[in-house]
Amino acid sequence: MTDLIDSQLTGRPETAPAKPDCVVCGHVPAAEVTFYRHVGLVLYVRFNRIQGPFCRDCGLAKMRDATAETITSGLWSPVSFVLAPLALIRNLIGRRTVLALDKPVPRPGQPESNLAPLLPTRPVFHRFKSWFAPAVLAAVIAFVALADLPSAEKLDVVGGCVKFDRVLHFDSADFVRCEGDHDAVITSIENTWQDCPGPYVEKLYHYYCLEPAPGAGPLINVP
Repeated sequence: MTDLIDSQLTGRPETAPAKPDCVVCGHVPAAEVTFYRHVGLVLYVRFNRIQGPFCRDCGLAKMRDATAETITSGLWSPVSFVLAPLALIRNLIGRRTVLALDKPVPRPGQPESNLAPLLPTRPVFHRFKSWFAPAVLAAVIAFVALADLPSAEKLDVVGGCVKFDRVLHFDSADFVRCEGDHDAVITSIENTWQDCPGPYVEKLYHYYCLEPAPGAGPLINVP
């Protein structure tokens, strides 16, 4: 007898739990779903949950707004590379849940609510700001990648070449590729000018000892 449930004792069938109403408009059907909004701005990081239950229209509107904000302002901190994709994936799962619901209607047998389901908002990628942030991020990545080209920092090695600015009477010198026009070749890099047996170029407290390139004129020191 102790194992009998109340419905068996009273002879009344169990009643199924009531389906939830939409937390925004009070309509049905609604589903328990959570959307995520991530904001990552350098040192400021926020990860919010937008919890239902939501009907189809309200859930879709909430999902689009949360996803658009995540794309716009959730890509600018180191942890965003983990949290932003996580938020987007969870939102896509929630989107599938609410789109499977029927059209929202007032609950039968109850007074009609003064609230209406949220109007459809613009799809995420129909919004300018949803494209702006990824475009800026892509431009920054492209700039960094293109900046990783041979430069003065990679040319100031033994065997590298130097081009003098003859217009300014050898007042400046630049490290250049030896395949191009140049005036001198770096023979060694020293910490003091006394260690260079001949002409030198000084850059950032390093002394680049030089010898003339074939066919170049006499060299002078460029401190």
